[in-house]
Amino acid sequence: MAKRLILVADSLGVTEATTSAGFLAMKSGFATSGRLNVVGAWAREVVKRYRGEDLGVELVLTSPHPILGYRPLTYAPTLMGGDGTFPTTVEDLLEHADAVEVYHELRAQLERAILWGISVSHLAVLQDSIWPRADLADVLFGLAEEFCIPLRLTPACDENHLGYDAYTLARQRGIRTIDRILVTPRDEITSFTRLLNFLEGELGTQTVGVTEVSVTFGTDTPELQTYGTRTILLIDPEELPQETTKLTRLLAKFAITQDGYRKTEPYLHHTT
Repeated sequence: MAKRLILVADSLGVTEATTSAGFLAMKSGFATSGRLNVVGAWAREVVKRYRGEDLGVELVLTSPHPILGYRPLTYAPTLMGGDGTFPTTVEDLLEHADAVEVYHELRAQLERAILWGISVSHLAVLQDSIWPRADLADVLFGLAEEFCIPLRLTPACDENHLGYDAYTLARQRGIRTIDRILVTPRDEITSFTRLLNFLEGELGTQTVGVTEVSVTFGTDTPELQTYGTRTILLIDPEELPQETTKLTRLLAKFAITQDGYRKTEPYLHHTT
């Protein structure tokens, strides 16, 4: 089985800077997939720019950013924090969230993306917020199964961390999942050089299967400075082709093919 890498430009729809930079990264070939935040302020800009790219949806149940306020699409009293947004912490969400309200909210976010014309390539959850509660995880399993969409699971979605094995449960239901997630130290990945060095150190240990790594790209704008740049990789459009070439050479060194979620779907784990 070949080795494959999916490099995701996430935070599409969150700000104009992360949206425009994410599309730049995908257009250049540096990123092969993107991830849309449906409740983000710039989500409709993603729809405007969309030309059939490999886009997943990051489902949202928390509102962690001190400036941005993510709000439910549905009437969901148990999913509201004190500021009128989603809870600011995962702990607050897990303490109060009703599974029925979670189902309606996540379904509304997914269906809105589909209604906008997005061919959803995969599903993820902001801050992995639902996994500590098995009843909420079951909601997401049901949506992924019903819509036949691959599901992003992180290394912490195992029995040691959760008390149940989300990977096994997903595969028992025929839901395709990634073999491996590289979790980047985001406060350190602030340049292409650091990102490529990180990938070189991690990809050398990959044997077979599909690996995903996600990066928040941004263009250097006043908006982004207000939003905060500590965890964002700033893009210089003039340097991007050169950085893409470096990434291509690095992957060739390890005999790794770079694809999006759609092209790698036949290789994702599923029940046989």
